[in-house]
Amino acid sequence: MVYDLIVVGGGASGMMAAITAAQAGKKVIIIEKMNRLGKKILATGNGRCNFTNSYLDDTCYRSSQSHFPYLALEQFGYEEAVSFFEQLGIAVVEKDGYYYPRSNQAATIADGLIYKIKSMPIDVELECKINRIESKSDMFLVASNQKRFRGRNVLLATGGKAQEKLGSDGSGFLLAQKCGHKVVKPFPALTSLKIKQHPLKEASGVRCPCRITALIDQKVVVSEAGELQITKYGVSGVAIFQLSRYIIEGMVRGKQAELHLDFLAEEQDKELLFKRMVQFCHYKTVIQWLEGYLPSKLATVLLKKAGIQVKKLTGQLTKKERNLIWQELKQCRLVVNGWNDFDFAQVTAGGVAVQAVSPYTMESEQQKGLYFAGEILDVDGTCGGYNLQWAWTSGYLAGRSIQ
Repeated sequence: MVYDLIVVGGGASGMMAAITAAQAGKKVIIIEKMNRLGKKILATGNGRCNFTNSYLDDTCYRSSQSHFPYLALEQFGYEEAVSFFEQLGIAVVEKDGYYYPRSNQAATIADGLIYKIKSMPIDVELECKINRIESKSDMFLVASNQKRFRGRNVLLATGGKAQEKLGSDGSGFLLAQKCGHKVVKPFPALTSLKIKQHPLKEASGVRCPCRITALIDQKVVVSEAGELQITKYGVSGVAIFQLSRYIIEGMVRGKQAELHLDFLAEEQDKELLFKRMVQFCHYKTVIQWLEGYLPSKLATVLLKKAGIQVKKLTGQLTKKERNLIWQELKQCRLVVNGWNDFDFAQVTAGGVAVQAVSPYTMESEQQKGLYFAGEILDVDGTCGGYNLQWAWTSGYLAGRSIQ
């Protein structure tokens, strides 16, 4: 059997590409190393599967070629993705630009793709890990240790290195390199950060709103507002995930990284804050006052960090003590000394260098008939459905381009 397209990887982008190519009459096979297709989709959005987002600006995607993902998205964006899944019979709901299956279950998206594949003349080979790709004239030989497949085109949609237990083990990078493609060194993105001599450790378990500013070598690189989660080893939560890519990239380059936390972003006037404190809460201890703004555990830790006695009356605070409290509330400084690795990261940054890939077809510009899609490419998005949208976009463009 000679296939028009051999898809290596049965995740989001691979399934999208297979369906698109098969709809155009191409003979397709999907080869997947796991025991089912779409395994990683099941873990997205805490099992709810936020599969796309209507908001788009130049901060939503990162790549060594910043324009690359946006050129692709112009051809297949969120509206096309929503329409595609509705045509699979999946009811879609939207909340503040975030799109979910109405069932609120990621399995609805994964199974919807699988049902479509089963209805089409698409072959599927499960529990088969490809370790060799050879090109001879106009034909590709794709082989595992046990089986060999022949095709006119090959799509590498093997994912990155994030969450190996769900199938992303980085093997696709090795295949790409053997095919002559450069790989930008992968590192975890959308993950938690570890803090040096963690000063907030005793507030572990606390979740609270916070504005977080990331600094690399003392220079501000990005700021993000959202939920902060304090852990025993460091900090987590959506806001941290959004910042982590910049922090880790800087540290991989040998730079120093730190975070400044603003727990009262809505308060900008220091004198007014403490004036209200004395006027309305003069009978309270400083911890009782601060508990009106923050979770008790966090308030206690911040006062300890500032060197303030928690039982001291608010009216007895000196100007210096007020300044120390303000400093901890508005610019609590944490030094980052590590991060949670690929097993805990939601996505991989880095990957196959996009300079040698067409943003319109996902085809290699070095080897005709070789395509890439999804997380294997040097494209990563922020939280909010952007990485799945990249899978739909790149998979669709590859699938429709098969000759």
